[in-house]
Amino acid sequence: MSVCEDVARSLYLELRALSLELWVEEDPKGGPLDYGIEVTGLYRLPEPLAEEVRQRIGRNEEGLVRVLLDHRDPDIRAVRAEGNHRC
Repeated sequence: MSVCEDVARSLYLELRALSLELWVEEDPKGGPLDYGIEVTGLYRLPEPLAEEVRQRIGRNEEGLVRVLLDHRDPDIRAVRAEGNHRC
């Protein structure tokens, strides 16, 4: 795992701790990855924090796409499973 992927993995776990959901979607603009990150739940955050999150996601988008598409990471799988079973 590269340093960029480590940063993206940590960011993913941090964002999930904030109860945000992240999804990989096809980039309608056809960017270099052809994928983009969709985030749900930002409206629950104070606007300054939400803006910081948007900026951090933008700076780490490629790494986040890789983290989200990596189904081999047991920690990420556990976080996803926990997120699907909330009350």
